[in-house]
Amino acid sequence: SAVRGMELAIEEINAGKELGPHSLKLVIEDDGSVNNQTITLLNKFATSGRALAIAGPSGSAPSLAASPAANQNQIPMLAIAVTPAVNAAGPWSNRIISLPSTIVDGLTDYVLARVKPKTVMTVGARDNDGAAAMPVIMRKLLQGKVTLLPEESALMADTDFTALATKIASQKPSMVFISMNDAGAANIILQSRQAGVGNEVQFVSTNAAASATFLKIGGKAVEGTIMATDAAPHLRTDKLAQNYMANFQKKFGAEPDQWSSVGYTIIRVYGRVIAGIKGPVTRQAVRDGIAATKNMPVVLGDGKTNLSFDEARNPIYKPMVLVAKDGKLIAAP
Repeated sequence: SAVRGMELAIEEINAGKELGPHSLKLVIEDDGSVNNQTITLLNKFATSGRALAIAGPSGSAPSLAASPAANQNQIPMLAIAVTPAVNAAGPWSNRIISLPSTIVDGLTDYVLARVKPKTVMTVGARDNDGAAAMPVIMRKLLQGKVTLLPEESALMADTDFTALATKIASQKPSMVFISMNDAGAANIILQSRQAGVGNEVQFVSTNAAASATFLKIGGKAVEGTIMATDAAPHLRTDKLAQNYMANFQKKFGAEPDQWSSVGYTIIRVYGRVIAGIKGPVTRQAVRDGIAATKNMPVVLGDGKTNLSFDEARNPIYKPMVLVAKDGKLIAAP
């Protein structure tokens, strides 16, 4: 999905001659979601002398693994990851996804105002730093406002969550917050419903659940699930989002999803940075341009706030809150 968004952005930039005499080329390699392979590929791109920058990797774990290599090789990287540890590795490694606290802040405000839960259970992933951080943040925000049940955890690679589903059914929380990948979150909710958890229990998840995979696996069981998303351009009415939607539909015959929008934004950031460089287009100039990016209109977020990178190079924009209804993701009421 992210690659599709990148391909569209490359095509638009080159067709519009946005970089003057220069054009962009996207070179794609598959790391198989194996950290060592991610590092190998980054080293290959960096030492070949041809790569100006890295678009990716995808996921907090491979991005975090690749961050030291990006800094050692001094090649700018814009990763699809949430953990701020990517930035902490050095000035060359950056992320395009907002902080876990940004996602959780919006969700917490919404559920306190609309769901008004009395007892809350949180479930986090033990094998992903970004996903593991979100329940911790939510528990801090909910402390003293609800009764917090003991924190639970699972592995993203698991598919059998019977024991966890049974525990949810027995403890009868009024809300369950799940921070997993899309398949894991969907399976936990599906198996919880099968274990007897009724519709009076509100499931809430993260931006990972804002996907077609989540809806497909969960089916009717995930109806009503509340989640945040980094991008929902189909719900925006501004010209930028509408043009992006139309161009994506024309090229691929489908609507862009959240991750297509993330990939598109990575290339659009690089395009804007390169277009603004006065003098030689070097890796250092691109690195400095990312850090200096402020108030850039993008297809991420709610369309009312633009993208900026703060002093720690964290991307700042406002995610949207969605709900699963009738097999679709719509704006939460």
